Amino acid sequence: MKETVFHSIARTLQQKSNINVPIQITDHFPGERLVGGKYSLETNQITIYLEEVKKQCVLIFGSDEYLIDYFTVIVAHELGHAADKTLALLAKQRANALSSIRKRQLSLIIEDNAWRFAKKLLPELTPILATVRGKSMELYIGQ
Repeated sequence: MKETVFHSIARTLQQKSNINVPIQITDHFPGERLVGGKYSLETNQITIYLEEVKKQCVLIFGSDEYLIDYFTVIVAHELGHAADKTLALLAKQRANALSSIRKRQLSLIIEDNAWRFAKKLLPELTPILATVRGKSMELYIGQ
């Protein structure tokens, strides 16, 4: 596979975070949603969907001017899920939750944990990270 700037960023973040999970960069998310990245508990792998990341960047910032930083933030966020020692328990609680309110609360905790990790990993990108985090959390608050 050809080494790209995106692969280099992913590898650098893995080393910086000391989180050794495979990161696959692929073109498209295989569904209807606009998913930029996903961490799988089952496979302990991160997948980044590059075309969706590009679309999200344009939606949030109006252009792809911040694509490299945006991609970096997305990878850091997914590494945050991989680093979260409480994720398996929280995901199980969410799956077994009886109310939509409780499911949403647990989703917010899961996402907030990953964003906190990303912020510690990328203090130099705090302004962009804050913007992306805000947009991301709207999805869970507005449910």
